[in-house]
This record gives sequence, structure tokens and C-alpha cells, in this order.
Amino acid sequence: MRRAYQFFLLLYPREHRDQFADEMMRVFEEVSAERRAQGTGWFVRFAFGEMQGLIAGAAGAWIDRDRAHPVPAANPSHGGLPQDIADAQQRVDLSVAGMVHAIANHQFERARLLSDEEREAREQLRILREKYGMNC
Repeated sequence: MRRAYQFFLLLYPREHRDQFADEMMRVFEEVSAERRAQGTGWFVRFAFGEMQGLIAGAAGAWIDRDRAHPVPAANPSHGGLPQDIADAQQRVDLSVAGMVHAIANHQFERARLLSDEEREAREQLRILREKYGMNC
């Protein structure tokens, strides 16, 4: 299981791995040992959830890293964005910041909830971008 976790950590951008991988691995090993002691069912459920969380977290980390390219301008009063798109982008940014904070503080259940929020916010942002013809 340790090797699988290490493999999934490779999905993250190097900068993220450099900053968080050792701590994430340490916490995984601690919680993994606790779940093994609780029984096979608990361990399998934990391991499956962790792998899902790693994949979702890696996707979010790459999206954040690559978000340096601004969306085409539509309204100069909001950095060139319509207000509803600016608000949707802010919801995505807050969700990601919350996830990073939760992971750094070993609050992995909260990080998963924030990951779900982020997915919903990104979908809303995608819909708004389509509405304004800003497909990126």
C-alpha cells in the first residue's frame, strides 16, 4: 500500500510534492497502521478513499499551477471578467486554499469535502464561461 501511495504522490506537481509529500506520507502511514488494527474492512475503505483523494488533489494542484493564464476580458471593473465569473473563480480559489490548509493540518476528511466543493465550483465556472463564450 505504501508503494501505491508513493506512486499516486507522483501525480502532484513537483513543487507540491517538495512541500507536502513527506508529511502526507508520514500521516498516511500513521493512519494506515490505525486502520489495519481496526480490521481489513476499515483498512480497505480507508485505502480506497485515500487513493481517490490523492487523484482529486493532484488534479486540483495541477489546475491551480496552470491557472496562470487569464480568461479573456469582458468587464474592466473586475479584472476583465464579468462579476458572476469573478465570483465563481473566487469560490474555486477559496475551496483550493481551504483544501491545501486542511491537508497541511491533517484534516483529510475536510479536504475531501472541500474537494467536492471545488469540483462543483469549477463546473459552475465552466458553465459561466460557456455562457460568455470564454471556453478555455
